[in-house]
Amino acid sequence: MSEKKSRKVLYIIFSIVVSIALWTYVVFVVNPMLEEPMEVPNVPIEFVGQDILTDNNLIVSDVDVRELTVYFGGRIRDISRISDMEVRAVVDLTDVLRYSTPTGTHALEYDLVYDSSGTNKITVEDVSRSVIEVTVERLVTQSFQIRPIFEGSIAESYVAGALTPSRDTVTVSGTEAAIAKIAMATATLEWENLSSTINNKEVPIKLLDSGGNEINAAESGITFVTGDTVLLTQNILMVKDVAFEIDTVHTPTINDSNISIIFDPATIRLRGDPEVLEGLNVINLGTVDLKSFYLSYTEDYQIKLPNDTSNLSGFTSVNVTINIKDPNIDVRWLSTANIAYRNSGAGDSVEILNESIPVVIRGPSEIIAQVMEENIRIVADLADYQGLKGGFDVPARAYVDGFPDVDAVGEYTITVYIS
Repeated sequence: MSEKKSRKVLYIIFSIVVSIALWTYVVFVVNPMLEEPMEVPNVPIEFVGQDILTDNNLIVSDVDVRELTVYFGGRIRDISRISDMEVRAVVDLTDVLRYSTPTGTHALEYDLVYDSSGTNKITVEDVSRSVIEVTVERLVTQSFQIRPIFEGSIAESYVAGALTPSRDTVTVSGTEAAIAKIAMATATLEWENLSSTINNKEVPIKLLDSGGNEINAAESGITFVTGDTVLLTQNILMVKDVAFEIDTVHTPTINDSNISIIFDPATIRLRGDPEVLEGLNVINLGTVDLKSFYLSYTEDYQIKLPNDTSNLSGFTSVNVTINIKDPNIDVRWLSTANIAYRNSGAGDSVEILNESIPVVIRGPSEIIAQVMEENIRIVADLADYQGLKGGFDVPARAYVDGFPDVDAVGEYTITVYIS
């Protein structure tokens, strides 16, 4: 019995020794230590905390290095996993706030971040830099007026109107030196043969120095606080020469066929919305009653411009001359005592104070020579005077009876007394 126990103890001890030997073989023979550290170049440096610096009106203007070289030590099998690991150096920029003067150049430490789980042991044997030097400056925020620019060409018969941006200014931030180089901000709309309005076209904002050279915002560390684009609207207007017209009220003897109408000037040059001008061929000046004159008529008319148009010609009125072209048309003066009224008020007593009124008649010469005084009558309408008392000058109308080719022209009034 004692002998069996002794053999069992020896067996256990033997197993332990074999296990230790096997482990030693695996660790030191199969997976030995790397004789020289493994070089891992181009390890990126990540900067965190810039938003906190911005809140304190600070900005990093320069760093002395963007990548590191790290040397790792360990066993061969473990080191081989480095190529599968993400290795980076993290610099906390808020460390500069611990300095009494945060601006200037500071040497900041960093943390190496990598995943060594699943390995026996990987160690950092050396690094190319122990600290990262960063230069911190005051953050300056400034707004600049946006200057809109059109580059291209305008179609014939059109002109460029206002070019307006969706906002007037752009706000940028950066170091004092970088912002000081900015002389202006521009936004350029490029278009060829433009014939219609361009609405809200998004274009980039460019920052220029005093020499007109574009500043690369990214390379200069400049940030567009309010965005680096703007919407531009280019208003396009049409230019057109437009004629004039005038309406006429015809008489039995005179109409558009036997008169000439002269406009001086004959046309006006307008600028305006293409939708308005494309369908506009004439401007109407008003109406002329052809009974209101004898043989010719002239009058100045003010021009009423259509909405959304402007006057490029400069003048504001047009002289209108109307002449009777028929050489056989003539005028003759007669007087008539045939004066009457109508539509007087019930119970009104009306006395006509005129004894006779001179009347001008117009028509072919051989016909108006036949008209007698008894063929002419004048009638006043008293509908608007019903119930009134006293003396009034009342508009009246002249008639030529028996001669359809003769007009009574001009304006007439009679004087009445209503009691």
